Amino acid sequence: MQSIPSFAIIILFSIGFIFKVPAQNLNNSNIAFTVPEKDLLPESIAYDSIKNEFYIGSTRKGKIIKISKDGLQKDFILPKQAGLWMIIGIKIDANRRHLWVCSSGGDNLIGYTRKDDKEGRPSGIFKFNLDTGKLIKKYVLDIPGEVHFFNDLEITKSGDVYITHMFSEHALYKIAQDNDQLKKVMVFDDIKYPNGLALSNDEAKLYIAHSDGISVMDLADKNINIIGLPEGLKIARKESIDGLYFYDNSLIGIQPDINTVQQLVMNKSGTEIIEARPLEINHPMMNNPTTGELVNDMFYYVANAQFGSFNEDGSLFSKEKLYEVCILKLHLKK
Repeated sequence: MQSIPSFAIIILFSIGFIFKVPAQNLNNSNIAFTVPEKDLLPESIAYDSIKNEFYIGSTRKGKIIKISKDGLQKDFILPKQAGLWMIIGIKIDANRRHLWVCSSGGDNLIGYTRKDDKEGRPSGIFKFNLDTGKLIKKYVLDIPGEVHFFNDLEITKSGDVYITHMFSEHALYKIAQDNDQLKKVMVFDDIKYPNGLALSNDEAKLYIAHSDGISVMDLADKNINIIGLPEGLKIARKESIDGLYFYDNSLIGIQPDINTVQQLVMNKSGTEIIEARPLEINHPMMNNPTTGELVNDMFYYVANAQFGSFNEDGSLFSKEKLYEVCILKLHLKK
């Protein structure tokens, strides 16, 4: 078998696009911190910019851990508190002191027995007080026979919350700051399995990662178009993106199935990707990287959700076969 070089090959296309073919290994990330609780199966991480604290959500235990600036780790939201299921996407509104949580039923969760094809699957958005951990409000979809899954969130400066939803419907929801009600913005015609969300700096555009790539929505008129790609860049199906983040007119995307973090540089209008810069590929600690958090020019992300760590009988691997949760950090360059 021909070996792949350990550096990226840069290809210049005549149409002006630049695409860097991902190298077999490219390691720029360092360990930010670890969590000794090996069986968390974490999907998400969030950051409180005021108190300099991180939060990690567990799909396995339905709880959220807080990591203080001095490194102290403790349960902030207790297992299944307020009716939580798996913790999926989480985001912090630091100024309003809100912790927003996407939660859904699912087999990762200890004790979950419902079957999608019989009882359906519940999902909800939970708003907690970031200082006390007390529930402020929850917005739940739990309808027999319907399969719901709220996936990720994005928060505007004015406090509006956008949420992706999939399975029974592939849709975008919104909780507006002025009415505090969960409303469906639209059901997507051409977007399947919507996942990570990212707002442009001017909040005119909302970028949506999904199974076929990335689409961009103009929030003024709700017009949606799939974003243009340079030839050779693969961000669909197996290479699709989970966590998505806007940074300096580019998108930072995590591709779990290929253990990759990329920076996707866009044109000035934000409608096409003109350059793909692999940032991290196959870090030794990677085992299903999922989502991250931007802290100035540093990108922190969950390196090892370990979602594939189940035996044939559905039981989780023993702790001897699991690893501590690892949060990696990556310095971004403008």
